[in-house]
Amino acid sequence: MPSSSPQHEQPPAAAFRSAAAAQGLNRLWVVPRAAVEARYASLPASIPRPSALHPGYRTALVLVSAGPDFWRGFRASLAPGAAVPDPTAHALDRYTEAVVEALADALRAADPGLCTVYPFHHARQVLGFARLLGDASWLGAAPFGVQVEPQAGPWWALRGALLTGLDWPPDPPSAAGAESPCIRCPAPCVTACPAGAVSKAGLDWHACAPFRLGGPTCAETCLARLACPVAPHLRYDADAIAHHYRASLRELAALHGR
Repeated sequence: MPSSSPQHEQPPAAAFRSAAAAQGLNRLWVVPRAAVEARYASLPASIPRPSALHPGYRTALVLVSAGPDFWRGFRASLAPGAAVPDPTAHALDRYTEAVVEALADALRAADPGLCTVYPFHHARQVLGFARLLGDASWLGAAPFGVQVEPQAGPWWALRGALLTGLDWPPDPPSAAGAESPCIRCPAPCVTACPAGAVSKAGLDWHACAPFRLGGPTCAETCLARLACPVAPHLRYDADAIAHHYRASLRELAALHGR
């Protein structure tokens, strides 16, 4: 456990939250080790646990972006007038790593063993990354296949996490523990899907994939996701939506041998 001597004082949690929010990482979910490891216990032993990366960690600090701010920071980091790189360049992942590592450096004086982990391809990629959230039953799977957060709707993303040996103040009261907003929703997403792939039972990939691959309507967007009534003020910018859906379309094409 890190020393509590003055030269190793823990930086104020509020200051860290503010620094993260300034980078567009405006949600910080604090999850105790026991909750994380309980979620990983059901996975095959071949899938590494977070404890394999940091055996002594006590807390997972999960960094989340809600809304368009993180993307706007990424876009501002590009050279003036430069276009957003093609998804195959993984520029957004590299930007994410730079932001998260800078935030982590601010804590390493107090916790030299702190370890950063990521949901994308990386030397410290964690598979089943959402399990770092512990019991997140309040994140409902929307009929269009995206998890909906009660305060951010479908406009949020997991960006990285810090496994730390520091004792960290628990989360203030938040959406955690609330029911999924999809439960009582009239589901306008169902009628918005031109492929008929969206229903209350979930997304029918066998209908979605060929429709997306067959024409431009859903190549760079998801009309069902745009119809979600939860947190429309946090909708991603159009170029961010196009970027992500171009990437997913390429993955679909590869799966279908195109």
